[in-house]
Amino acid sequence: MSSEGNVLAAIVADTCGRHDTIGGACAAESNQVRYSIDKRWMHSCRDTFMLAISRWNRGVTKCDLTHNINFFMNVPVTAEGSLSFEDGVSAGGRYVEMRAEMDLIGLISNCPQLNNPCNAYNPTPVRLLIWD
Repeated sequence: MSSEGNVLAAIVADTCGRHDTIGGACAAESNQVRYSIDKRWMHSCRDTFMLAISRWNRGVTKCDLTHNINFFMNVPVTAEGSLSFEDGVSAGGRYVEMRAEMDLIGLISNCPQLNNPCNAYNPTPVRLLIWD
């Protein structure tokens, strides 16, 4: 959904079934809080998004970035109401298929999570297919 309540895309197939829509994109600040202050300058999804829009140069700014979806990320809400970053439940070959319901721009960051053992410190490639 857009910030104005319009449907951007619909999930039409999902072989994983577990995705995070609350935690947001990792950022220098969250990496610092989660891992340590010396990790602040390491790669983050938010930096990737900012770099992508700065290179695109079509009037899109930081203000145009909205919430993201962390596909295949397992972040349950605890009984106390906090977020818990758990091991992933996905595996190779799992996918999400979406249908765009309007023209849209998508930013993708296959964050390597260099400080998080969720991928056994071995990030793997992401494959993206787009068709009409």
